[in-house]
Amino acid sequence: MKILYLYIKSLSRHIVYISNALILLIAFFSNSGSLLWGADLFGKPNCEEIASAIEQEANLPKHLLSSISRVEAGRKLSNGKVRGWPWTLNHAGKGLFFESKEEALKYLKQAVSSGSRNIDVGCMQLNYRWHKVAFSSIEEMIDPELNVRYAAKFAQELYERHNEWEDVIKHYHSNKKKFNVPYFQKVAKVWDLKKEESTDSNPLMFTEAEQLDPLIEIERDNPTPVKPIVVFDMVSYPTSDQQVTHENVDGIDFTSGTVSNVNSGIAPIDIPDYLRKHWSLVISLREQLETN
Repeated sequence: MKILYLYIKSLSRHIVYISNALILLIAFFSNSGSLLWGADLFGKPNCEEIASAIEQEANLPKHLLSSISRVEAGRKLSNGKVRGWPWTLNHAGKGLFFESKEEALKYLKQAVSSGSRNIDVGCMQLNYRWHKVAFSSIEEMIDPELNVRYAAKFAQELYERHNEWEDVIKHYHSNKKKFNVPYFQKVAKVWDLKKEESTDSNPLMFTEAEQLDPLIEIERDNPTPVKPIVVFDMVSYPTSDQQVTHENVDGIDFTSGTVSNVNSGIAPIDIPDYLRKHWSLVISLREQLETN
């Protein structure tokens, strides 16, 4: 009994230690916003969707801005996918993800007040030092739609200067080759992936104009009855040794289209056996074609 008592006491002590450790881990990861628990865009602005809409509006290449956003502000979500995160900052090379606009703004204002200028802001990671003059406030700069709209304008200016979209992507990041070439490769990889995803969702390659709702058949008040066209079976053709001969007594004239007696059911003598055997079907088909 004494051994059992000591065993239970030791087990209880270990359970307490494990429980305390779990509580500390939960508190740590909750405060740090770790990706262990995953992030979700539910109820938050979607950088890539906003970028896709503005791309089309600004007549920019499809997936250009949304690919840049994923590379610049990409965060791994709870579903395992990486997507552009709206409340993203990069302070002197350190990437920071915030759960709300208020948290991101608080940090950004404190950093700017302390004299920091090397801070990339929002969906498109606009550098505060070089682009702050385009906005009337920090609040405007971090706003997802305004942030992406300015990035679209900046991309157009870069294109006017370089005349190549590859160079636009490179110089969006840096003027230095050792930085902008690897950056372009990252964006190009995401761009190709987006093209594949877009193709998979439209396997027949319809244009937007062709992707219409199915036509709704309108019922007619007085539909015209149409006899069904009967197709005879090739398997039922008579073999060559089954010779059937009928005289063309009524003289059906195929050239003039006139028939002296179509109801007689007698086939012309000089027609193939498979037509002769199914002569009534031939006559029925002829009537349907004439009436329709």
